[in-house]
Amino acid sequence: MILTDEEKRMLDGERGFVPRRCMEYLVDMAKVAGTDRLVDLDGTADFHVPSTAMVTHYEFPVEELKKIVDAGATFKVPTFSNKSPWFGATFVDGWENCGYPPHDDPAHHAKVMEREWMELYRRMGMITTYSCASYLAESYWPTPGQHCAWNESSAVPYCNAVLGARSNIDGSFASAFLGKAPYYGMHVTENRYATVVIDTERRIESEIEWDVLGFAVGEECRLAVPALVNTGKPTTTKYLKFNTAANTGGSIAMYHVPGSTPEAPTLEFALGGRKPQRVVVIDDAWLARTYEKLNDHRGDRVEMVSLGCPHMNLVDLMRLSRKLEGKKVKVPFWIMTVPTLYHTAEELGYRKIFEDAGARLLSGTCPAAIDGLPEGIRALAVDAAKQAYYISGLFPEADDHLDVFYGTQDDCIGAALTGVWRGEWK
Repeated sequence: MILTDEEKRMLDGERGFVPRRCMEYLVDMAKVAGTDRLVDLDGTADFHVPSTAMVTHYEFPVEELKKIVDAGATFKVPTFSNKSPWFGATFVDGWENCGYPPHDDPAHHAKVMEREWMELYRRMGMITTYSCASYLAESYWPTPGQHCAWNESSAVPYCNAVLGARSNIDGSFASAFLGKAPYYGMHVTENRYATVVIDTERRIESEIEWDVLGFAVGEECRLAVPALVNTGKPTTTKYLKFNTAANTGGSIAMYHVPGSTPEAPTLEFALGGRKPQRVVVIDDAWLARTYEKLNDHRGDRVEMVSLGCPHMNLVDLMRLSRKLEGKKVKVPFWIMTVPTLYHTAEELGYRKIFEDAGARLLSGTCPAAIDGLPEGIRALAVDAAKQAYYISGLFPEADDHLDVFYGTQDDCIGAALTGVWRGEWK
């Protein structure tokens, strides 16, 4: 490893126990990644709380954290929390009437949310956004070229592709506290160029097309960087759909949409002036197969609907409120958003519209993250490829099978109003 004198002092323990532990973690991560150096962060960081998001071997007692916080330690870069507290994850808002014990129990909620780790993190400067899409509420984004340490499937490609900043899935206490990350992957300019061109038989326009395409691209490209052609202009929500699905079907940390994403004014620029290693045409039959793969149900009866994976942005909530206003759902209906946007939605009257319709606005987590559904629910409708894929994995046994219906938001609303699934790939 090529380390600065200060990095060597931290690794040798001259700066204390916690800095040494963090440096040990980052150095070993760098070795695993095949790099011999670290990069200084000048952007932002996030990580799963209340842990340190470091491998167990590098964890340290809360007493050690308290020592450095009492001595004035702060995070080196602006740092955000990813999801609600990870161990025993629960809802941040709306939990009182969620109908899912113990998450609707005040004592359980207080126990999960009020942890000593979190108070210490806040004293260090952490902004507790508690969301898999915390970037929707940060109001402070990194700029193109800045080095970050982010986490989460939708967030990392948002950082790289949409913002043009640089991050691997390397958000941790160590990176936020020391302001450093291993210098590999998306931190390196050469690795950010596209190597695969993805073309499609149909022009990708709707949100579900971006979602299904994302999952198909993830499966096809795995770790490669794709450039997408034959798409319409992506909106924030369409970016989120593609990001989440592509990093679920595969591990897509970076992609380009020529004419839309900041590092791809043209296809040639996205490719770094080289020819692609391959060109893949995803036809309609391929998209249809992917759609069917994300559906796993034996009948058409729906017992619950959940929307908001990743968490809904404010425009999503506004549009959904218009669709539900004056209507009444027949099955439990969960709507997931970022905690800070929960209160904005409340002020704008969206929460009342949802509740009048029989739906529940919640924040901070999702069914897959809390590892289940209310008792007796065995038929769930969702509008996100990631949620469909993950929630199915929580019910693998034949005698505990969960029917998962995947489709458009309108398909899910229709199912909530009737209790019957009518969605299909069009």
